[in-house]
Amino acid sequence: MKRTFRKIASFTFRWGIAVVGIWWVLANMSILDHALELTEGGIPARVVVQEQISADTYRISQNGASREVSGRDLINPPDRSRVRLADGREVYLRGMDLVGDTSSVDRLLVSDTDDGPARWISPQELQEPFHVRVPHPKVEVGLKRMVVDADPWLIVLSVGIFPITIILTSIRWRRLLQLLDIHLPHAKTLALNWVGLFYNTFIPMGSMGGDLLKAYYASTHTTHKARAVMSVAIDRIIGLVVLIILGGAMAGANYLLAENKMSPAVRACGHVAVMAILLLGAMTLFLVVAYSQKLRAVSGFEKLLARLPMQKHVQSAIEVMAIYRQQPKLVLWAMIVTVPVHVTVIVSAMLAGKAFGLPLSSGYYFVVVPVTVLVGSIPISPQGAGVMEFFAINLTARQGATVSQAFALTMSLRVVQILWNLVGGIFVITGHYRAPQTDGLPETENTPA
Repeated sequence: MKRTFRKIASFTFRWGIAVVGIWWVLANMSILDHALELTEGGIPARVVVQEQISADTYRISQNGASREVSGRDLINPPDRSRVRLADGREVYLRGMDLVGDTSSVDRLLVSDTDDGPARWISPQELQEPFHVRVPHPKVEVGLKRMVVDADPWLIVLSVGIFPITIILTSIRWRRLLQLLDIHLPHAKTLALNWVGLFYNTFIPMGSMGGDLLKAYYASTHTTHKARAVMSVAIDRIIGLVVLIILGGAMAGANYLLAENKMSPAVRACGHVAVMAILLLGAMTLFLVVAYSQKLRAVSGFEKLLARLPMQKHVQSAIEVMAIYRQQPKLVLWAMIVTVPVHVTVIVSAMLAGKAFGLPLSSGYYFVVVPVTVLVGSIPISPQGAGVMEFFAINLTARQGATVSQAFALTMSLRVVQILWNLVGGIFVITGHYRAPQTDGLPETENTPA
């Protein structure tokens, strides 16, 4: 009964996050281009942008009527609901006038009520200095224009380079297996890697993820079955560590080299860099304690290990960690090989983003994509649904991307991978790799790491 309850609770929690997250994304994205027009009565109104006629002229429609307006009549959406004036009064922020759609604000549109007439004020009239949190563009690009104007060759290139990740991760895993005295040919490790990705994406397997299925089949080719399972776990951990290092390093570089440290995108880079440092520090502390018998005893870590269930598997994990500790050059090699894996994923997403016209700088993709992929690899929701979108929207908005554009980026990451995971079905059919009926195993996600 307890196991059944845990399964139902886990299923409800994970799918609940996915449903709520996707609902919020769909509620805030748009199919057509939209903008805020400041009417003669001083009230912002949401209108559909049909086309841009010239550099500063747009054709809009509202309530079925079409007309032309100047770009000066369109305003940037607000990045917060209220601001406080110098005299202490709190007013509603209805819109902004950004300098060239950048993070610099020229004036603010405020009103005393949330639906009444608005007026322009200077940022100097506020109680505190005003810093733009999200530089929303005047015209919010919808999905229709992104799809219609997409560059097909960039999309093809985005899809075409992705198999590099699967090939390199297969080579990395094979070397980690060899160190544990498990010898599989390149073709076999490639097949098992692809089979795991296929099952993890397409076949409902209860609590068994693609990584564990890969470990299961690897264990059938050796007497060191526990080692085979641990090799998959170590392989995944190495991938995640390098992802954190790469994303943190690029975020830190973007922050340190930026001239305007108050820019929303630059500040986001600073936050990502700090989080990467904290995560790596926590991992380093864990390893120092785990590899020191004296620290394990003093910290109580030894007693914690002794209380864990399945002591046979715990001792096997300790044994495997000890083996890898004695081969730092191999671990370093595995980390170096992982760098082009993540770079390929980032470049693939960058090509898709540029194909759909996302307003992100090339360097900023090296911040957004690692964070998005990292949260997507944590089994909070199925395939990171809703969670990936949340982080992508918040990070890409710092450079003026809309919810629709952020959604296009996360879908590109998913669809490109799913297309290549489908290839694993060939190995499933020809190699007769069927999912074993195994319960009680933890889930893993399928993002290459």
